[in-house]
Amino acid sequence: MKLTPRLKYISELVSDGKKIADIGTDHGYIPISLLLDKKISFAILSDINRGPLNNAKKEVTKNNVQNYVDLRLGSGMETLRDGEVDQVIIAGMGGILISDIIEKKIELSKNLDKLILQPMQAPEELRRYLSKNGFKIIDEHFVREDHRIYEIIEAVYDKELLTENQDDEDFEQKKYTQYIYSLFKNNGDKFIYTSSYYENIKKKINHIVKNHILKMVNKNDKIVNDNVFDENIIERKAIDENIIKENAIEENTIERNIIERNAIDENTIKKNLENEISKLSFEVSKLMIAKRDKLLEEFLEKKIYECESIVSKMIGINAKDLDDTTFETYNENVKSKVEQVVIRKIILDLLKYDIK
Repeated sequence: MKLTPRLKYISELVSDGKKIADIGTDHGYIPISLLLDKKISFAILSDINRGPLNNAKKEVTKNNVQNYVDLRLGSGMETLRDGEVDQVIIAGMGGILISDIIEKKIELSKNLDKLILQPMQAPEELRRYLSKNGFKIIDEHFVREDHRIYEIIEAVYDKELLTENQDDEDFEQKKYTQYIYSLFKNNGDKFIYTSSYYENIKKKINHIVKNHILKMVNKNDKIVNDNVFDENIIERKAIDENIIKENAIEENTIERNIIERNAIDENTIKKNLENEISKLSFEVSKLMIAKRDKLLEEFLEKKIYECESIVSKMIGINAKDLDDTTFETYNENVKSKVEQVVIRKIILDLLKYDIK
């Protein structure tokens, strides 16, 4: 049986000779393939919907493995009894749903040899759940299928890990934070401008905001050239009369206005930096960075692009709307989010640079 790259990779993570359960089995391709290859001896194929389970039943009969499977209709791992299987696959669902499935059968999950999890969305929420509930991520993997990169997590319950992390004392998180700060200290000058990274981030944020606004202004037909606003904008901005007559404004004046209007203090940057490092530790795991997976750079590039798209949308201002009122609205409703996303992009840039 030929599997897609994603399903094939998941199947290769199952240990030889184990009894498995495939939760949300759909057509049952993974367990059937493993049975045909004689890698496992028994499998439970479980799905919450009757239609997919009927599809799995047809595949089971077609491949003549009905003596080695049990088909079960039900929600999550609630179809399982303690000790029936050694390893469980939960693939093709959102990270929050996978967390909920584990939580509802937490004691059974703790006694498994391994959980093989492949979240389609919100992998950070799944990692956060596993960390808080004593499950150790023993390995992680990227696999490309079509134009998408999927993340696969192998996890086991580790009571000692839960004890280590009591009182929210997450040692792995501390290591990750120290690693990110070391990137700022070692590589910050390659991305930003001075040795103080709080001041660097502030400059970088202002620089990105300015460039995005200029980019949006330059797309408007009223712009004469890269450094020129049209007459109406200049009048609204109350620029010097001589400049109005020339229908021009120097870019450094634009930059100064934007920086003055959107200046942020060091404490805000520090808080946002700490928050973004904390969130990113669940989105881009230290384990994957340490492995230097061949798809890691592409994975980071996609996340960087997401940041750039968010910033562009958040401050995508048409030239005709570029007035004091627009800036005030931007300051109140958008600036904080833009700062957070820009900081995230800076961290991702540093990570990408570090893995090369």
